[in-house]
Amino acid sequence: MIESSSIDILNSLKSFLQQYCSQEIDEIRLEFPNRRSLDVDIALLASYNRELASMLIDNPDSIIREADNALASILNLDKSYRFHVRFYNQNIYRPLVQDVGTEYLEKLITLDALVVKRSEVLSKVRIANVRCTKAGCSYRAEIDLDYDELPEKCPLCNSRIAIQEDHSSKIDMQRIAIQDPLEVLKGNVPNWQLTVVLEDDLVNSVLPGDRIEVTGVLKAAMIDKRRNRSIRSKDIVYAMYLKAVSLIHKQKDFASLQITKSDEEKIKDLAKDPNIIDKIVNSIAASVYGYREIKTAVALQLFGGNSNKSLIDNSPVRSDIHILLIGDPGSAKTRILQSVAALVPKGIYVSGKSVTAGGLTAVAEKDEFSEGGWTLKAGALVLGNGGLVCIDEFDKISDEDRSALHEAMESQTISVAKAGIVANFSAKTSILAAANPKYGRFDPNKYPADQYDIPPTLLSRFDLIFPIRDLMDEQLDRNIAEHITLQHKISAENNGLITDQLYNEQNKVSKPEIDRELLRKYIAYARRNIFPALTEEARGRIVSYYTTLRKLGKNMNTTPITPRQLEGLIRLSEASAKARLSNKVEISDVERAISLLDYVLRQVAIDKEGRIDIDIISTNMPKERVSKINIIKSIISSMEKKEGGAAKIDDVIKAAGEQGISTDEVNRLLLELEKGGEIYKPRVGYIKLVEYRDE
Repeated sequence: MIESSSIDILNSLKSFLQQYCSQEIDEIRLEFPNRRSLDVDIALLASYNRELASMLIDNPDSIIREADNALASILNLDKSYRFHVRFYNQNIYRPLVQDVGTEYLEKLITLDALVVKRSEVLSKVRIANVRCTKAGCSYRAEIDLDYDELPEKCPLCNSRIAIQEDHSSKIDMQRIAIQDPLEVLKGNVPNWQLTVVLEDDLVNSVLPGDRIEVTGVLKAAMIDKRRNRSIRSKDIVYAMYLKAVSLIHKQKDFASLQITKSDEEKIKDLAKDPNIIDKIVNSIAASVYGYREIKTAVALQLFGGNSNKSLIDNSPVRSDIHILLIGDPGSAKTRILQSVAALVPKGIYVSGKSVTAGGLTAVAEKDEFSEGGWTLKAGALVLGNGGLVCIDEFDKISDEDRSALHEAMESQTISVAKAGIVANFSAKTSILAAANPKYGRFDPNKYPADQYDIPPTLLSRFDLIFPIRDLMDEQLDRNIAEHITLQHKISAENNGLITDQLYNEQNKVSKPEIDRELLRKYIAYARRNIFPALTEEARGRIVSYYTTLRKLGKNMNTTPITPRQLEGLIRLSEASAKARLSNKVEISDVERAISLLDYVLRQVAIDKEGRIDIDIISTNMPKERVSKINIIKSIISSMEKKEGGAAKIDDVIKAAGEQGISTDEVNRLLLELEKGGEIYKPRVGYIKLVEYRDE
């Protein structure tokens, strides 16, 4: 039985550390001063003395102080440094961040959290050297501000005291803000964020977007009423913060999604079904009628490719799949995005109308969180690391903000360089985006890429692009109307509940074949444990498909596919295998991926002569257009030589018409050439090629 005196506690802790942690203490001696902290499992302390462990959890300040003193006494090193015992694995108080309240004040708690922002490093007075300001008074004292209250007046003469800055001991301090992980929130908005104070060697140990398990003492600080005018003058209000004791980095992919043995058995039984992928597809956005190809693509996107590989030169390989939906108004794009964001274990939904570059990627800015200094804040792609970000109204994002996506979509990193702050964030996130055509609705007479208000450099980052056209088809319209009205009817009749009656009534509505919570765990299990590799047969099929398309393009003078689409095909094939919980990519997986890619290419990459040309999307300059531009430039050049000056526009239109180019198209291409600075009008009705001369 331990007495509560500090001497007994100090001796007991010293004995515990010497008995159970001698090897780690020797390592600190060897690595000092770079290492000054000792990690201690609370379960180990409990096995030594359960009462001491209980005191640590319910009265942490005194125990932690004595533990630090015990470690310093054992090491007997330079006393100008501070040594820390960092206790972890606390299993008594483990609330959600949003549930942290006054009942946990002054207790040791552990939080599983996501870091959302980080302040710059500040300097904090730890041991204050105070003196009396009155002449002739000799009062001087060192006050440990971590544990002792700073006296307001001199105990000898009752006059004011002052801190001697030059003689006080200081340590580094940093604030971070944390919230509950996305998989815990299940698509809901976090109720609040909690400030965590890091000190000494914990400083700069995390970045926004990191998943951590932080153990610390919950504290309260009085709010400055001058800054917060909403607080009445008579109210005494405190803000809670966590003073960190230890910090552990966690696996980022769905670390909070617990999968029990029973869940694992259900998942493996489900994977044995030969129609498992069809069942997954039928469970995605079941309230939306049709769109079989889109739902199949989204199903594969949820699983992603093999994330456990790199190229022969150790270059990273993107495993996440990006999908873009561009459709006429009212085509259920938003409904699909919101449904998927709620389904995926780690999903975020944002709208392009209100999002900024910082809200999407990351930003460094000055604010009160860092006492007027610089704060690093994580955006949606950083917070969604390892999950899926749904971006609605993608075409409404400003050009400046959209440019920040290039690095995030291809290399899956986000770099911030501002005011001397250089930081690199991980953004291994799949993007499911939705946009509207540039002119409101699709024009069947124009190339799809001409109707996307999105730069080709960004379009080319998407693995699959689906145009959604609102076609007038009587049977399709009837099916959609039946699907929607039946859901509303049954839901209203059952006070908002969707019952099995809905799915049994003439089979007009497809029931999600897998329960949402089980599907979330199925996806998480596959992403954690399944890393498929191409079989030789599957690899051969991909090579054959790629070379066949390239050969066809060579014969037709187009570029139907590039290595970028080839890598996308591999990702889709791997995702199909993961959806089956298979570590081998079979022919059937490749065929499913080829079917999707073929569908997309024939929707968005067909020129007016019926040829597949990926340049329609990747450069907005299909071979057909390039050929016509070259014909027109050749006509202008020939006329310039013949006439000895500029070419007459009417003659150019007539000559181009003889080669099959319509008047409207000639005028449009001439306008493009003029805007691009390749031709100019020396006088009305005439055009001339711009000559470039080497200086």
